[in-house]
Amino acid sequence: MKLETAVMQRFMDILENREELVNPLLNRHQVYRDMVYHRFYETLTNIYPILTEQLGDELEELIIEFQKYGARSYLLSDMAFEFGEFLKSHKGSELPYLGDLLWLEYGELLLLKKEHPKECSTFSWEFEYILSDSFLFRELRYPVYRGDFESEGSYPLMLFYDYEQKGVYFEEITPFAYKLLELLQNHSVKESIAAAADSFNVDTEALRDPVAQLMQSWCDKGVIKQLKE
Repeated sequence: MKLETAVMQRFMDILENREELVNPLLNRHQVYRDMVYHRFYETLTNIYPILTEQLGDELEELIIEFQKYGARSYLLSDMAFEFGEFLKSHKGSELPYLGDLLWLEYGELLLLKKEHPKECSTFSWEFEYILSDSFLFRELRYPVYRGDFESEGSYPLMLFYDYEQKGVYFEEITPFAYKLLELLQNHSVKESIAAAADSFNVDTEALRDPVAQLMQSWCDKGVIKQLKE
């Protein structure tokens, strides 16, 4: 038992460290270690192209440290999410835009992994609508989608799946649109509009036409879907 434990410990040490081994081409442990590293590196750079570019030369050491930290998932895409959580605790203070960038890049993957049946074609005040799961929205602190990692402020953004292009796109939204989306998570359309109008000190009736246009655009993008009774 002691021998088996020692062998396993040595195997884990090889996977977790980057030390050069004798005859690496003949050493299966090192080959396996390097395959694991490069497969994970490839996954990360595909999911987080902007983030990994920002990390630069630090990326390799961070991956090695993460491997020691230990991933809980067996799926590479889920491991990439765990790597993002790992980065928040290790680089969050150095990279204040980190949370926004992780959300932006991993959000694209989340939307691409889902099936997106389009359930809304024309908006009508006669029906009730709810938010779909074909989009994400967030108030960013940094406009990382522009490649700007310094201009701190408020940047409401929406990610949505485009049914025709079959890809994920982002769109800047107004503070009013962001507030309306927040309210639609738990309230009816009319209740949400009334509450949003109150927040911005605007007459509800004056918003009827612009909100109808906004809701139609969200219907076209699959952001909302008709509530079926």
